[in-house]
Amino acid sequence: MALAPDAASWHRRFRMLIVIYVLALALGAREFLVARSSAVIDQGSAEWTQMAEVVAALNPAEADTEYLLAMEALQAGDADAYTEHMEIALGKGVKHNNALLAEYAQQLLRLQASFEDIDRALSRWRDNHALSFEILELPMGVGPRDQLDHTTLTREMDALDWIYKYEFRAPNEVIPFWVALVQFEPAEEISVRELIEALSILGIPPEDRRSFAMRCISFAECRVTAR
Repeated sequence: MALAPDAASWHRRFRMLIVIYVLALALGAREFLVARSSAVIDQGSAEWTQMAEVVAALNPAEADTEYLLAMEALQAGDADAYTEHMEIALGKGVKHNNALLAEYAQQLLRLQASFEDIDRALSRWRDNHALSFEILELPMGVGPRDQLDHTTLTREMDALDWIYKYEFRAPNEVIPFWVALVQFEPAEEISVRELIEALSILGIPPEDRRSFAMRCISFAECRVTAR
């Protein structure tokens, strides 16, 4: 005896296709409305979160999706989730996304990750985007207080062959602390440890800076040693 066709079974068999189709329509409608209004979606907004969820559902295996989810985690203050999503994205062999590689290196600096992890991230970015002119921003514990401090910092920074250009930005209304802005040479080996040691020189009394230098094993652990 032949079984009667199950009139309700078709939607179960094509449920995933229907979900993807609906999500695609939603994303397409959003893109159309944004294009019509020339609006910019702010990171951290409810619309940004919705967009991240839709893109993740449509392209769960894409490296750029992991990047989007990492930015969402960063906005939420979840450093562990941010690092996890970024490592997954980079594990997919992504090379084309300059913003992803640059942002990861910058965030590792802000999170004060290990020197080795930061060097690896900077080298990956440099190797794949040698002509990029992105600038690294590094908060300084202490900024130059006078011309002698500025001269000392300049001497230490000039001694680092891998740095192409740099600038010390004084505190302002937006960033209330000293910041070092750094560009690096594509052909030179990178060492963030050397950069941190150079910027830490102001922690040594002026009369001792010619004879002593800072040696750091992490952002939080530096000591004065003889040159």
